[in-house]
Amino acid sequence: MLVHWGAHTYPIATYRVRDESTHFCERGGRFGTHNVNSTYQKPFYPGFIVLAFFNAGVRVVDVRDPFHPREIAFFIPGVTENTAPRCVAVGGNERCKTAMQTNLVEADDRGLSYLSDRANTGVHIVELTGAAKALIEGSTEIN
Repeated sequence: MLVHWGAHTYPIATYRVRDESTHFCERGGRFGTHNVNSTYQKPFYPGFIVLAFFNAGVRVVDVRDPFHPREIAFFIPGVTENTAPRCVAVGGNERCKTAMQTNLVEADDRGLSYLSDRANTGVHIVELTGAAKALIEGSTEIN
């Protein structure tokens, strides 16, 4: 998150997906933020952002307190027989792994998120459930 003060911009907080327990860096393909939902409407707006994170799927982050962004939900699609391997050259040798690559995400006014995959897996349509859905609808708080 950034704040503008006069002619200067200052960082005030950082959100990141932790790799320690999930080993996204070892899964293959890219890992990290690629796309932020660009549709600003209810139920996500204001206060929640939806992020495409390549092999870490899609993430929903509560930014109502911009000093303390926190993840409230995520979804990582599984690979299928259509998922194309992602390859890199290391020391002159090509290494390939089959990994999801959630590339783009858009959300609609019904709370559905549409994820596209750049590794030929297709499109996924997902919806928040449980405590995360209640939170964006304003009826509860996630601890």
